[in-house]
Amino acid sequence: MLKLILSLLIALTSVYWVGEKVRRNPKINHFLNSIEGNYSKLNEMFEDATIRIGLKYLQKIYGWISFSIPILFFIFNKIFDLNKEITSYVFWCFSFSFMGWFSIRWVLDHKKAVKELSKNNLLFVCTPILLGLLAFLFDSSIMTIFMQPVYEFAGKLHMQVQPINSPILIGCLISLILVLSFAFYYALTWVISMPIFLASVMAVLLPIRFARLLAAIDRQNTFFWFSVVVFFVSTICLTQL
Repeated sequence: MLKLILSLLIALTSVYWVGEKVRRNPKINHFLNSIEGNYSKLNEMFEDATIRIGLKYLQKIYGWISFSIPILFFIFNKIFDLNKEITSYVFWCFSFSFMGWFSIRWVLDHKKAVKELSKNNLLFVCTPILLGLLAFLFDSSIMTIFMQPVYEFAGKLHMQVQPINSPILIGCLISLILVLSFAFYYALTWVISMPIFLASVMAVLLPIRFARLLAAIDRQNTFFWFSVVVFFVSTICLTQL
């Protein structure tokens, strides 16, 4: 199938290069002029674009893909009863598109994302301290319940932890554990997001660089030079098959 597509691309570009003889037919001439004009506009759009604008646009594409995949999968699965291989492929497509959307949002709107994350989790982090303070004021031992998982986890690691009886100290310790957990989540988010974000940057950067290269060669005939690139790439790929 790939050989057929590559051979077809080579044949079409060869016919396009014939030029005048092909354009003698008014309909074919109008069709080719339309393609050249539309590609010229597209090339100018990429040429003038910035990486940030391209990433924002790509983020929308990722968002629509990750939104559409579950719906389409549910519909097609009901009709065709898709096998596990297709299900796995759909899952990875959804995961990549969602992570692509999230990684761009995480990096470009980092302050906003961290602000939302902090706002949602601030109360969650402070709650143990408030509970410890209340337990201290009412002379309650309820906070010791929250230390049991800590003692069990320390025992599995063969670590000796002295019992803590102060409810305020227990509350502070639990809050510290939560802060460390969120810090680990923050670092892990960067580790996961950066490779996908860099892949998205390359997906945006390459078309922009390519469009600027074609414009630098001949701004008036960008589609012709695009066809030259398509011809050579197709030829090289075909010889490797």
